[in-house]
Amino acid sequence: MLKNYFRIARRNLWKNKAYSFINITGLAVGLAGFILLLLYLNHELSYDTWDPSLKRVYKISVQTEDDIPDGTPGPLADFLHEKAALVDAATRMSAAGDFEVLLQTGDKKIYQTGTVEADSNFFKVFPYRIVQGNAATALTKPNAMVLSTAVAKKLFGDAPAVGKMVRVYDAFDCEVTALMETPDKPSYLDVQLVYRPPYPESNYHWNNWSYDTYIKTGRIMPLAQVERELDRIYYAERLKKGEQSWEEFHAAGHRAGLFAEAMPQLHNFPRHGKSNFATVSVLLALAGLLLFAGVINFSNLSVAAGMRRAKEVGVRKSLGSGKRSLLFQFMGETALQCFLSLVLAILLVTVLLPVFNREFGISLNFLDGKNALLLTVQIIVCLLTVILLSGLYPGIFLSRCNTVSVLKGSYSSGKSGTRLRNALVMLQFVVSAFFITGTLIVSRQLNFMQTKDKGFSAEQVMRLQATQQTREADFEQVRNSLLAIPGVREVSKTTVVPGDLLLDTSTFAFKYQGESIRMASVKVSEGYFNTLSIDLLKGRLFEDNYADKHTRTAVINEAAARRMNLQEPGEAYITFPYCDTVPVKIIGIVKDFQVAGFKEQVLPSVFTVGNEACMYQSGGAILVKLHTNDLQESIASIEAAWKKIEPAFPIRYSFLDSNFERLLTSYTRLQKIISFFSLTAIAIAAMGLFALTTFLVGRRTKEIGIRKVLGAGTAELGLLLSKDFLLLVMAGAALAVPLTWWAAGRWLNGFAYRMELEWWLFALSGLLIVLLALLLVGFQSVKAAMMNPVKSLRIE
Repeated sequence: MLKNYFRIARRNLWKNKAYSFINITGLAVGLAGFILLLLYLNHELSYDTWDPSLKRVYKISVQTEDDIPDGTPGPLADFLHEKAALVDAATRMSAAGDFEVLLQTGDKKIYQTGTVEADSNFFKVFPYRIVQGNAATALTKPNAMVLSTAVAKKLFGDAPAVGKMVRVYDAFDCEVTALMETPDKPSYLDVQLVYRPPYPESNYHWNNWSYDTYIKTGRIMPLAQVERELDRIYYAERLKKGEQSWEEFHAAGHRAGLFAEAMPQLHNFPRHGKSNFATVSVLLALAGLLLFAGVINFSNLSVAAGMRRAKEVGVRKSLGSGKRSLLFQFMGETALQCFLSLVLAILLVTVLLPVFNREFGISLNFLDGKNALLLTVQIIVCLLTVILLSGLYPGIFLSRCNTVSVLKGSYSSGKSGTRLRNALVMLQFVVSAFFITGTLIVSRQLNFMQTKDKGFSAEQVMRLQATQQTREADFEQVRNSLLAIPGVREVSKTTVVPGDLLLDTSTFAFKYQGESIRMASVKVSEGYFNTLSIDLLKGRLFEDNYADKHTRTAVINEAAARRMNLQEPGEAYITFPYCDTVPVKIIGIVKDFQVAGFKEQVLPSVFTVGNEACMYQSGGAILVKLHTNDLQESIASIEAAWKKIEPAFPIRYSFLDSNFERLLTSYTRLQKIISFFSLTAIAIAAMGLFALTTFLVGRRTKEIGIRKVLGAGTAELGLLLSKDFLLLVMAGAALAVPLTWWAAGRWLNGFAYRMELEWWLFALSGLLIVLLALLLVGFQSVKAAMMNPVKSLRIE
């Protein structure tokens, strides 16, 4: 029986090659996009699942009344381990992330990301596998270092690494005590090497907030319980004043205390900060819509083709075939076509995967054994769903038709099934209009961000990475050396560099007129605003005088002026947190300028020169403003000068305009993907509409001949044949408007600075869809209308 089903299905596929090709190809493209995004989704959801014990690891932050600072005090980890019974182990660490740290052994120097400064308990919390050495003693002494096998290979090649010395940032030496294996799944923390600083106790005090704190509990516990128990202890020991209980403290509206996050949730579902999963969700939804378009096209053509086979069904039923047998026959044919679509989809994924990996900067492997079983199950479930959605209605509809009626021709020439067919055509163009409008909106927002005034000029501004010594004590000497180079117009420094991927967004409680106002603090040099051509709105900029150079004056931006309700600078004073005895005079207000792209609001910011008073801040970079027609010559001269400035550190530079453009990478990527999906959805809809029109016009060939004999013209017949389809397409475009408006509004709400949704975007999308349909349907209609009526009337 199954062999017979297969033979019939194969014959029907071959007999209707054009329809079968369109069916299989359209569905394959939808499946390919969906499988590709499934791979990406599985990758994202696999973060920090490389060891079961990570379910017991939590990141602990200290929450103030207004904010959750990025760091925690140095002693917090030991405090929690000592005071909280639920804490099995705790570690304080400082991860450099993507910052490149110079490592040197002998004459070999490399810049390495993923460096972590930690205490001796690091490997008690994080279960990295030690392949050489002992995890229990690897970090017991200062200057100890554990390398990943990959970094050890870079530094030492095939030679043994344990026991060797590595110089870190040309500042101190560490001894390699062990080698570790990096996880085979992605992790929130990129750890390539872990070291203990030479003087671990020098920064061990509650005022040093430069560490992250992680704990490991003895058993898996609810996050709320972990946070509640730790917060009670922290309140009792660190915050409590008087007799107010923990419950009374929080009932009074206070937010200060401890804040906990589960390690496996940090990448995708953080309770505080940015999540990458929003992008994944958008892409998966788009892939689902693309697959939906393929399924609709498949179902539509199946219903239409089924009408042509109604007489075949009638003959089979008259010969004794039952409803179940016919249903299995049609579902089997659908399953065969879906399976062929899946094979073609897998081939498409194999071709597209390298491009996808390059765009997203990841390394997905379709044949990866670690996730092969999960992916296989997901694809099987997806395929079964598609088979049911695509084949169930045509199978049931045809298997239940009346034998006498179909043999008389009422199903093959009547209007049975047209409601479903019309609904599917309309839905298909709803999806197509959604994608076209989405492409227009994403492109417009991207263009808005690329062309909107950033508030500063990034043209020919170099960002030079420098050591703290170069940025602080030696800065004036470095500045003079660089200014002597032809083509260098200005040299300055800042702790917050516009366009950097990682920015310090911390705010501090400045005092102004007795009120506490949270604003960002940025340390700069005198020429900073001139380097970036930032407009002065009121007052003056920094000058070469004692007050300006020693943190007695400040320049604020517009956002800070609004926050302070300050109209004119000159007689206004603020004080840094915990430094009320040193008043800082506001001398100028500058135009707001972007440092982190257009997704976030410009922070109220206080700019000061010098680190002598109240608050020490470091980090950032040196900025060099060039004005030259020979950029390469100026860069070469700067590189030569840098060898004398920092002989131990190879120069690292970038340009601010490129860095700022890099902030838009994710949106450029989304634009490319949605454009690809849009073109694909339109192609699927166009192929389906063309095939459906050809089929349905072919059924009316004799009617067309009769109408022509009775005097109907070509234009009249063309309008008659195409008007129903055009109305459906127009209805689909109209129905897409509220859906797209809602989705676009949700997406644009994530931007602090955004374009306005305008009616013409939706009108243009609808017009493009209608013109495409008019072209496809009109071609078939006019072709049929121009056929010789004698030939039409001879067709059986």
